[in-house]
Amino acid sequence: MNQKLKAYILISLLAVSWGTIPLIIKTSNIDSLQIVGIRTFLGAIFLGVFVLRRKGIKKDLFTAGFILGPLLAIHWATMFKSIELNTVAVGIGLVFSYPIFIVIFELARGKTISFVQVAIILLGFFGLFLLLDISTINSIPGVLFGFISAITLAILILFGTKISEKHGGLNVAFVQVLFAAVCLSSFTFQGFNWMIDNLLVSIFLGFFLTGVGLVTYWYVVKIITPISIGTVTYLEPVTGVILGSILLNEKLKIIQYTGFVIVILVGLLQVYLDSKKTSGSSA
Repeated sequence: MNQKLKAYILISLLAVSWGTIPLIIKTSNIDSLQIVGIRTFLGAIFLGVFVLRRKGIKKDLFTAGFILGPLLAIHWATMFKSIELNTVAVGIGLVFSYPIFIVIFELARGKTISFVQVAIILLGFFGLFLLLDISTINSIPGVLFGFISAITLAILILFGTKISEKHGGLNVAFVQVLFAAVCLSSFTFQGFNWMIDNLLVSIFLGFFLTGVGLVTYWYVVKIITPISIGTVTYLEPVTGVILGSILLNEKLKIIQYTGFVIVILVGLLQVYLDSKKTSGSSA
């Protein structure tokens, strides 16, 4: 198995696992911002155990944390609020407009993006739009939160990619979560009792989905371009929506299932074209 295919498998599994987050938000009896605080707090502890056993964090990476941390805090806080205020489909669907913002930002920076890649991104978002079902929107502030989350995520990815290449995924994940945890510390304190009462859920959210998840993401982004990753991570909202329909009785229409199929096919097409490109370059 080549490195790029392995990276695609990892990011696909990660996207599916992150798709369980909306269920935690919808089934918890505390404010979503408190859940975000708990996530960053436990994630920072988990990652800190590994980072502190090494040589530590270099000064330029620590400085970057002043940007990475607040961006992550804003992204997660607005994403969780968007999901809380609307259905899972609407909330997480809005957030995953972020690949389009990546394309816009990259083009604004003078980067060259192939027509095929742009077409794949737009087709994937079309599938996501069908899955979204805008007729179920019941909170305009929730829509605004969703777009803010998408924009901050796009900026975070583009800013963090080169830093990850230089310092490694583990170190970048730790620094951004640590600074985000500081930003959200008051919410963590408010939700502390819930965290203790729901320790297994909290550990799953903080240690696995946050700690392991971010390290995996920043490892993959060194191998696959952010735009390509954006296409495959459409699997996250798909997973969230499907689980929401099964476990939360959020009814899906035929057109939403059509969107689901489109997203899956687009993800497979992205992997196929990228692997074909790799094979061609090595031949």
